[in-house]
Amino acid sequence: MFSNKKKIELNDEELRIVLYALNDFRNDILKENRPADAISDVILKLKNKIKVDKYDLGIIINGLDRKRKVMVEKNEDTSIINNLLLRLLKVSDNFK
Repeated sequence: MFSNKKKIELNDEELRIVLYALNDFRNDILKENRPADAISDVILKLKNKIKVDKYDLGIIINGLDRKRKVMVEKNEDTSIINNLLLRLLKVSDNFK
């Protein structure tokens, strides 16, 4: 049985953004007294070139989306996150 994973490549800035977004996402989940093990697992896997399954990718997209919403509320520039989200959503469309 082969693994249904997709390779994504992140530059250093994108990797930093994803890491901070997932850390904030994890902290929010922990404040709600919900388990954040899956988010922690994705954080541990993060590197510039990683293979992700659809669940890991979903966690990354959710974390970035939450970060983007906070930035919009603060009237901060979200162009980098927007581009990254669009790229990851295209990868997500390729999962069966």
